[in-house]
Amino acid sequence: KEPYVGQSPIITGEIAEDSSAKYNMQEASKQGIKLGAYFFSTAVTAEEAIEEANWVADFLAPYQITYPVAYNCEGFNDPENRQYALSKQDRTDIALAFLKQIEKRGYEAMFYASKNEMENDTKWEVSRIDPDYKIWVAQYPEDPSPETEKSSYPGTHHMWQYSMEGRVPGIRQNVDRNIAYFGYDGIEFL
Repeated sequence: KEPYVGQSPIITGEIAEDSSAKYNMQEASKQGIKLGAYFFSTAVTAEEAIEEANWVADFLAPYQITYPVAYNCEGFNDPENRQYALSKQDRTDIALAFLKQIEKRGYEAMFYASKNEMENDTKWEVSRIDPDYKIWVAQYPEDPSPETEKSSYPGTHHMWQYSMEGRVPGIRQNVDRNIAYFGYDGIEFL
C-alpha cells in the first residue's frame, strides 16, 4: 500500500496510527483500566486485512490487552472510499481474514458494525461471522442506557455501543459509551 501525501487512508489504504493511541493505552494501563482496541480497516483484499492485523498486533504487543481487538469498517458506501466497489461477500471475507489473523497473533477478535448494517445480513454476512467471533453492535436509541435497557439488534451480540455523547472526567470531548456482556461478574460499563 503506497501512501499518497495529503490523501485520506480511505482512499490510499495507508495504515494510520491514531495520534492519541499510545498515550491513551499507557495512561489507562497506569490507572488499572482494562484495555482493548479496535482497528478502522481500509483493506480491499484478504492480504491487506492480514497486513492490518499484523500491524495491530505489533502495535499492541507492549500492552496487556484484556478486552477483544475489534475490526471496524465504515464509509464503504462513499464513492470516494477505496472499498466502495466491494460486495457484501468481499467485505465479509476481508473482515474474516483480519479476525482470523488477529486470533493467530494471540488476541481475542471481535467484529464491530452498526445495527442497520448487520440486521438481516444487510451489508455484512454476519451469519458467517457470529458463529466464531464476538459481535459489537452500534445502535444509539433516543433514550440511551440505562433508560433503554438493551439494544434492539436481534442477532447475537456481546457488546453494545449505545451513545457517542458520553462524558468522562478528564476527557474534554464526548466519548462513546458501551456495555459489555462478557468476561466479568456483571455488566461492565466502559
